Amino acid sequence: MPAPYSPDLRARVLAAAHDGRLSYGTLAALFRVGESTIRGWLRCERATGRTTPKPPANGAVPAITGAGEQVLRDLVDARNEATLAELAESYRERTGVAVTVRSVWRACKRLDLRRKKKGAAARRAGAARRGGGAHSMV
Repeated sequence: MPAPYSPDLRARVLAAAHDGRLSYGTLAALFRVGESTIRGWLRCERATGRTTPKPPANGAVPAITGAGEQVLRDLVDARNEATLAELAESYRERTGVAVTVRSVWRACKRLDLRRKKKGAAARRAGAARRGGGAHSMV
């Protein structure tokens, strides 16, 4: 998404439009903006009185907040090797609120919860590094 036009440009375009000597098409060519952009700025100014761009939105509200954060901490503490999908399912069972794997990942990252991956593959790799496992018998 492109950045909004500068407030200075908007002010100059609106001042020229209020002057009324030039058409929207001429203003658009002169200031290198679209005619619909000029109309939108004028419409916004009439409706709200605002000539500056809207402030950026802060994004979506996190799905796991407040008491839910403590529940997630407890789940990670109890079973640190659980996958994100398992944590999401456990969270739903404990709270009754279904969350996505991505929401769990974002909450873990935000809360600095570090999970250790100790699955079967990691145990096999550890045995191979220590000289154990099926291939080490000679």
